Amino acid sequence: MTFYATPAHETLKKLRTNECGLTAREVKRRQKQYGINVIKIESEPLWKKIVEPFLDIFILVLGVAAAISLWHGDHIDAVIILVIIAISAIIFYVQQFSTDRVLRSLSKRSVQKVDVLRGNHTARVDASQLVPGDIITLAEGEKIPADIRLLRTANLRVDESQLTGESLPISKKPDVLEGHKELYEQTNMLFQGSFIISGTGTGVVVTTGNNTEFGNLATLSKRQNTQSPVQQKIDVLITRIITVITAVSVVAFGLSLLRGMDVLESLRFVMALAVSAVPESLPIAISVVLVLGMRRMAAKKALVYQMRAIETIGVITTIATDKTGTLTKNKLTVQETWSPNDTAVIDIIARTINRGDAKSHDPLDIALEEFVRTHGVQVKNSSFRDIPFNQDFSMSAAVWHHGKDFQLHLKGAPEQILAACKVSAAVKKQALAALEEFAAKGQRVIGLASYTSAHPVHEFYELKGKKLTFEGFVAVSDVLRPEAPRAIRAALKAGVSVRMITGDHFETAYQIGHQLGMVKDRGEVFDCRQMSKLTDEQLDPIVERTKVFSRVIPEQKYRLLTILKNHHITAMTGDGVNDVPALSNAHIGVAMGSGSHIARDAGAIILLDDNFKTIIDAMHEGRTIIANIRRMLFYLLSTNTGELITMISALLIGIKTPLEPVQILWVNLVTDTSMVIPLGLEPTEKGVMNRPPEKPDAPILNHMMVWRMVIVAGTMSAIALAVYIFFEQRQGHAYAQTMAFIALVVSQWANAFNARSDDESLLKRLKVMNKSFYAGMSLSIILQILVFFGPLGEVLHIAHVALSDMIIISLVSFIIPIVVSEWHKYFMRKR
Repeated sequence: MTFYATPAHETLKKLRTNECGLTAREVKRRQKQYGINVIKIESEPLWKKIVEPFLDIFILVLGVAAAISLWHGDHIDAVIILVIIAISAIIFYVQQFSTDRVLRSLSKRSVQKVDVLRGNHTARVDASQLVPGDIITLAEGEKIPADIRLLRTANLRVDESQLTGESLPISKKPDVLEGHKELYEQTNMLFQGSFIISGTGTGVVVTTGNNTEFGNLATLSKRQNTQSPVQQKIDVLITRIITVITAVSVVAFGLSLLRGMDVLESLRFVMALAVSAVPESLPIAISVVLVLGMRRMAAKKALVYQMRAIETIGVITTIATDKTGTLTKNKLTVQETWSPNDTAVIDIIARTINRGDAKSHDPLDIALEEFVRTHGVQVKNSSFRDIPFNQDFSMSAAVWHHGKDFQLHLKGAPEQILAACKVSAAVKKQALAALEEFAAKGQRVIGLASYTSAHPVHEFYELKGKKLTFEGFVAVSDVLRPEAPRAIRAALKAGVSVRMITGDHFETAYQIGHQLGMVKDRGEVFDCRQMSKLTDEQLDPIVERTKVFSRVIPEQKYRLLTILKNHHITAMTGDGVNDVPALSNAHIGVAMGSGSHIARDAGAIILLDDNFKTIIDAMHEGRTIIANIRRMLFYLLSTNTGELITMISALLIGIKTPLEPVQILWVNLVTDTSMVIPLGLEPTEKGVMNRPPEKPDAPILNHMMVWRMVIVAGTMSAIALAVYIFFEQRQGHAYAQTMAFIALVVSQWANAFNARSDDESLLKRLKVMNKSFYAGMSLSIILQILVFFGPLGEVLHIAHVALSDMIIISLVSFIIPIVVSEWHKYFMRKR
């Protein structure tokens, strides 16, 4: 229905509602009729979800190995391989279910609340509970939750770029429109998914959920999961590994045929070789670790909206942060007042408060309202209209009607107020002295002014050329968060610089920066009113050495951030509509949970408690996750490379294969799967926040880790080959194969202990408890015992061996890899 062409009163009539709102009973009836206000996008079909794990390259390799075993008549081997495929698929399904459940639970933490008029009473409800006919009020920064026909507006401007592609804000008015209008021409309508840029608006909900314009558009597309940079790096690494393994497999197949192997036996050997080299459990393990990391970050009040943010937060080099709410408690209180005639300004303050439909959400207005109430001034909602805060003029105002005259009461930046007022030189001197005095105490100063006119003022530009009456100042302050100085010290220790960006007066900004330990002298504070006179090249060195920026306006935030990005990986915090360009431009945008919806949508991470310390906690968690992924990679690649070298070396020196293909599969299933995820859950190393951040383009494994991986893999291979050759000459092939199998499994257990730390010694790391690691190790040992003393032995071609030989080889295979790895760690620490 074309609601834009229907007068407001007819729209209400057709929707069977009125300006008092729906009754609770009618809301329940309509919720049953229309459903919840949520856009439902068609998910992937069930059959696609079922076959997805079997399309993985690793599973395809195992499938070919199973087919060859069946062709060769080795039915037991084929069954084992098929069981491994089934277990891998089950793990995939469980991981997918767990991921979806976590993401659903996290999404519930950012539910939008809206003000709805129901039964002539304003209630704050979840946006999902809206129904057609609801009367709602929206203000600056809020996300539009449904399609709405406007009834009343006050300086309302809306960003509809997500729907129409129009980047400029659109002014909205409730006036009825005639003729056919395209979506972007419907100026009396608000559409779901858009954002209020400025002003306020009241309207009636006309459609919800999939019936909205945004819902129609959303159902035509499906969500795309973007990989994080760390996943992309790992994909590149695995692609290279597969390329190398393919080439090695072709060479190995040729060599095995030259050694006189049967064609089918050679194929089984090559398949076992490929399986031993490829880390098939890695993709699932990384997904599990990243999702659990997101859950831990959410528990620390940092809600991750983009998975790539988990890595980026760990490599940032500077944090550009707002002051209010992040470094302070966002609880403003009035400290002092001043007027040029030493008269009380409480009545003036009361008349500057913007309430907007009988409520005030702005912290400054709330503080002013509390102040005047404590001084016995009765605040009545009888102002003629509000003029919301205008960034260009740095002011807000309330218009009051007195008889024939309209009186405008303004508040805003003291410099702007003084410049707009008619004051004598003596009064201006006194005002500036009072301003400096308040600012020196770290207080935020608000200027007050008034103007009387025979006609109502609607916009600030109408005051151009007019001289206002200066009324005085009110000084407010926001208490610093007690944990903020400690969090800033932690960031600096981690090699991450912190820059405070604030609209406060220069002196106020310096005093707060000094209290936080960010600056030592005024030379580290920059007054951004000078920015317009400077080029980017001139600003570059200033921005690099500055730690506190004062008198910043939103356009300058974007410019400052652009310059910072020339030298840093930057995190930017913000909470308002005006912060969105800077949040989107940062390497990682950090939005405040109490901020506007458009700011939260622009952020990659949302701070649910608006606390700067939470950024440091998130950075700590991000570094831990990347370090643990690196541990998993080191463990899997070193153990798999050890298996590969063992098999290739046996072929080159002309001995029988030290391991059966089914034994290699068992080793990968038992030791890899049971240990890799626990390594991804390893507690943080002590020094993780004492190191400078890594370069974002650095490889996932540095040269030190690659060399250690090669050394450890070579050591494990040498042990397995030496054990096989020693026992093959004395006890025969079957006995030697079993002993090599024991040596390889135990050396991989030792390597799991090595992987727990990049540089700490094993003795130090043993003091750090990781219950999941010991649970995984216990599971692996129990399964291995079942192989040697249970029915699985025959299936895996295990020969009966002497207990003394098992103990000796196990000790040797456990100690040697640890000694070699500890030597390398010691060598690297000395370097």
